[in-house]
Amino acid sequence: MFRKSITFVFFVFFMGKVAFSQQPILAEKSNSIILLSETFLGFDNQQNYYSLKENVLSKSNSKQNFEYKNVSLGKITKVDFQNPLQIVVFYKNFNTIVLLDNQLNEIKKIDFNLQTNTINLEAVALSSQNQLWFYDGITSKIGLYSLINGSTKWISTALERPIKKYHSTYTHFYWLDSLNNFYSISIYGTIESLGNFPNFETIQLINEQVALYSFENQLYYYEIKTKHAHKIKIAENLGANFFFADGILAIFTQNEITNYKIILP
Repeated sequence: MFRKSITFVFFVFFMGKVAFSQQPILAEKSNSIILLSETFLGFDNQQNYYSLKENVLSKSNSKQNFEYKNVSLGKITKVDFQNPLQIVVFYKNFNTIVLLDNQLNEIKKIDFNLQTNTINLEAVALSSQNQLWFYDGITSKIGLYSLINGSTKWISTALERPIKKYHSTYTHFYWLDSLNNFYSISIYGTIESLGNFPNFETIQLINEQVALYSFENQLYYYEIKTKHAHKIKIAENLGANFFFADGILAIFTQNEITNYKIILP
């Protein structure tokens, strides 16, 4: 009886761990692009590349390059370019966001210190219906901000733990908390628990099904529901930054972006 109990406990413990696939994901090198930058942010659905150098945001492609900088607002915290026509630049230290058009011209600046009820922005992203997702560090709540009339709407109660990493689509906001628990919330306020993540050094949340993360100089393609982690086999070193979208993996090293086509098993 004692041996059976030990076996059962070991089985439960094992099932709670990440399963590392023996079959790596192959990555076919497609091309390389020179990018004189410090931090590579990623690319949009029109193959524009976004990067930061000396706190200047750049958007470039094979034909042209655009830049945006705002010295008065300090360091750029995050850039949301899921809509290339309405880019969101977040300046956490000044509790401010700036909206840019497709040529990085400033459309609108919103200082959240001037709101009737002060909001301390910890996370910001573009949502649907001319709204922004935001996470308030004072109340620990997630809300929606209207870009039309400046109103705010709370869609969650106070979160138990602070947000560590986040990603969004127009209809859902995803986040990892300080214990690597993964959640999503819809624009209607429906929250789902999506499991727990393994340890990582850097991570890109894709959606409720997939994420990419690095750990000990190895890149993994992580299936969230099954907790399967597949090593991604690439020839070069992992590098400083990576970005994945639409089956293309971009690795940034020494002022060069190397693009790979991911072949899923």
